[in-house]
Amino acid sequence: AKSWHLTGVFVIDDDTLKFGLSVTGFVDPQNIWSNNHARPGDQLILTKPLGTGTLTAGLKRDAYSENDITDALESMAQLNNAIDFLDNDDLTYIHAATDITGFGLMGHALQMAKASEVQMRFEFAKIPLFDRAVESLQNEFLTKAHRTNREYTQDSIDLRHSKQDKILWQEQILFDPQTSGGLLLAVAKDRAQIICKKLQQNFSKA
Repeated sequence: AKSWHLTGVFVIDDDTLKFGLSVTGFVDPQNIWSNNHARPGDQLILTKPLGTGTLTAGLKRDAYSENDITDALESMAQLNNAIDFLDNDDLTYIHAATDITGFGLMGHALQMAKASEVQMRFEFAKIPLFDRAVESLQNEFLTKAHRTNREYTQDSIDLRHSKQDKILWQEQILFDPQTSGGLLLAVAKDRAQIICKKLQQNFSKA
């Protein structure tokens, strides 16, 4: 079988010291998870909680110690090896996938929705969050990306809530930039619960 050669390179220009690298590899073109095949009726599975952006912002401000945000640090060190916990039959029910990184949940979900020509609906109460993420956002530990991610998506998303229910931190978590965030999977409805249970064995808050 033919293989595709993939190279990923990121370029960042700012005042914070970064470690730069490039990633190369080979993939079978018949076994690729892309972000452009989500279907109407699919269920969405997020394999890791949200909140690394605000928590690391709090860490930089000395509001938290590393021990305070152990769950986030352990999650960032965890591989997104979801495929290792699924069988070949499961994989046929996963229609689309993307990782949630710097553009936040809304940014990457928007890219998947546009590529697949579908709309996506999220229920806030079902979105997994790290333990101190709410507290950190309420203390306004934010990054530049919280603002730019909102600006990037605001013309394409609808944040529905009544005036009395509007809580800013609930919106901010949707734009929170993730470091080594989880996978967002669009899964056929009749298989989603089975796949989610399998993933929960390794991704506890999936």
